[in-house]
Amino acid sequence: MISKRIAFPSIFWLLLISIGLFAQKQQPWSSGEILHQMKKLNVLGSVLYMAAHPDDENTRLIAYMARERQYRTGYMAMTRGDGGQNLIGNEQGFELGLIRTQELLGARRVDGGEQFFSRAFDFGYSKRTEEALQFWDKEKIIADAVWVIRNFKPDIIISRFPEDSRAGHGHHSGSAVVAREAFIAAGDPNRYPEQLKNGVKPWKAKRIMWNTFSFGGSNTTSESQMKIEVGGFLPLIGKSIGEISAESRSQHRSQGFGSASSRGSATEYFLHTSGDRAEKDPMDGVDCSWNRVEGGKAIEGMVNALVSSYSIQDPAASIPQLLAIKKALSGVKDDYWRERKMGEVDKLIQMAAGLHLEALSDKQHVRQGDTLKLSLNMINRSAVAVAVSSVKLNDLQLNKSDALKRNINWNQSISLPISPNHPVSQPYWLVNEMNKGYFNVTDQQLIGKGQNDPAFEVKVTVNISSEPVTYSIPVMHRIVDPAIGEFFHPVMVVPPVTVSSQPKAVLKKTPGKNTSRQLSMGNNAPPVMTKIDYEHIPSISYFTENKQLEIDVDLKTAGKKIGYIVGAGDKVTGMIELMGFEVTELGRADITPEKLKQFDAVVVGVRAYNVNDWMGEKYDMLMDYVRSGGNMVVQYNTNSFAGPLQRLKIGPKPFLISRGRVSEEDAEVKFLEPNDPVLNFPNKISQDDFKGWIQERGIYYADSFSDDYKAIFGMNDIGESELKGSLIVRNEGKGRFMYTGLVFFRQLPAGVPGAIRLFANMISNPNAKVNESK
Repeated sequence: MISKRIAFPSIFWLLLISIGLFAQKQQPWSSGEILHQMKKLNVLGSVLYMAAHPDDENTRLIAYMARERQYRTGYMAMTRGDGGQNLIGNEQGFELGLIRTQELLGARRVDGGEQFFSRAFDFGYSKRTEEALQFWDKEKIIADAVWVIRNFKPDIIISRFPEDSRAGHGHHSGSAVVAREAFIAAGDPNRYPEQLKNGVKPWKAKRIMWNTFSFGGSNTTSESQMKIEVGGFLPLIGKSIGEISAESRSQHRSQGFGSASSRGSATEYFLHTSGDRAEKDPMDGVDCSWNRVEGGKAIEGMVNALVSSYSIQDPAASIPQLLAIKKALSGVKDDYWRERKMGEVDKLIQMAAGLHLEALSDKQHVRQGDTLKLSLNMINRSAVAVAVSSVKLNDLQLNKSDALKRNINWNQSISLPISPNHPVSQPYWLVNEMNKGYFNVTDQQLIGKGQNDPAFEVKVTVNISSEPVTYSIPVMHRIVDPAIGEFFHPVMVVPPVTVSSQPKAVLKKTPGKNTSRQLSMGNNAPPVMTKIDYEHIPSISYFTENKQLEIDVDLKTAGKKIGYIVGAGDKVTGMIELMGFEVTELGRADITPEKLKQFDAVVVGVRAYNVNDWMGEKYDMLMDYVRSGGNMVVQYNTNSFAGPLQRLKIGPKPFLISRGRVSEEDAEVKFLEPNDPVLNFPNKISQDDFKGWIQERGIYYADSFSDDYKAIFGMNDIGESELKGSLIVRNEGKGRFMYTGLVFFRQLPAGVPGAIRLFANMISNPNAKVNESK
């Protein structure tokens, strides 16, 4: 029986959450980009890429398909990356999923793709396909993928991973299983027939292929595979596919995936999975011209004439032709392509006219029962006649008959009372309490969406050369940073009363007590408001129930002062303080012999060697501290591209950091050195202390260490050999050095009692008197 994994306490803390839609600055349109988009009007093809997480997608291939080939291109991620690590902050679990969702949406804005998700929760690293699909509830996630396929109607589907061990781990291979089975099921009216009542029809893509890869030491490509050139330069955009791809990839900052631009020839490789086999190109046999729809040939000619007569100096001169194309499109029988191409034409009319539309609220958060006050601003920067016809905001309708004078700002102030019962802004996937491996979304129309629709949208109808065109403008709040400039954030509806901080966790030390943890909440307590702010994504505000984490544990400590070298993605210091220690955070300038000798232990935060390039210069100083009687604990680092460790020394004797990990949080733990002080002072550690762990046991274990180190534990996932590098200890001089891959950075913030007791032993001073329980 596989136990429940979750990246935050198993009692669901979340009550209400709000998330931003956009954080980018206003997007300008050059004449070249307008022409590039005009050419897309004659392309009627679509590609859906499928994988497991944010960052799994091949941004080069997506950019190539969306920007160079100009197909409608989408990426469906099974999860939002909730279970990963965080290089830029200490957010974990659903908070990290919120950040990575916005990073992924930012990547799509760069490479031209669209973003979709399933309901699957990233419960942490999984080594087996069967385990991933069991946690996700395979049928639900296949249903989600079928729903996306039936709505998106891709001509072809491309998976990032295979279904076997070459995928790397269970989430990856599981996503390939979902992709293949959804490809088959989407075209079968007998599969998920309830979806057909919600406006979709069965859809059969022509084929599904595997986009083979060469990264992470694994090369699955071969010159015998079908391959295409994707390294082109797009002169109308002024960038190569490699440059666009790197910019897209670099949006994944929480994972440290900043990428250098590449230029020149590049190749992508493919293997056939199912459906009609392609010989020379992934889109073999797919008609991507107007020939695929009835009455389309005439539109093709109109678009060709539009492109050939386009004036770089005067894009607005094309507006009469665009209006004629829109009128012709209204007669197209194919609903899907008619609506998509009419939307593209409306956007091109706005771009060609230099028509700027914005709706700005005076505040980002509007409370239930309050009034939304906004300024609607428009400007026509062309010689084409544009006049405002009507303005609608929710139930408020304003009929207008105002001409927009060329290059003169038009402004309208609007006030809208907000009902006390107006829904609070919150991500749709977190409205309901989640199940163990997937988010509980009950509204079929929401499934697959990247994020919520805007809380408020202004619908403006303008007459352009006497023809009505309607635009939807999300209501935003503008912030002007004196150092950086303007940023736009969504307006969100919040409860009438909130508090600004979560009650601090309480840790009670009770001798002989059976350990426990629980959440308690006062009567009628208002929700807590927390805000996540990073420059590269929208600000994220979320609301939790006003609950307090209470931990009751038989805990002893020895010593008082802890020095903590801060790493990344780490909330460990808060629990160390609750244990009764005084914690001093140490930066580069703080690590001196004089300062180090005052500490009972020096703890190195997770990935500190990855993110602090100065750690190597402090090696001798730290080792002198240990030899003089100090206690040094190093938490996990990763030996990867995000700060390689081959050149750095960490411990008093060499060891390597491997990719070894134990992903099953209930894996059996063997005590290899039961008499070592770390298991006996000041707390006697037993098997009970490994109950109730969350997500995983440990990651990035030590390897290739000599007999000078003692391996304290042995453990392994099902069907694998035992790993002994989760905690290694060496007595050095008068002191002690430890490296641990055990995931204390997850267990301690979650209040796991046994992890608290073990970590207390590791950082306690072996030569100090035991502190009395209070």
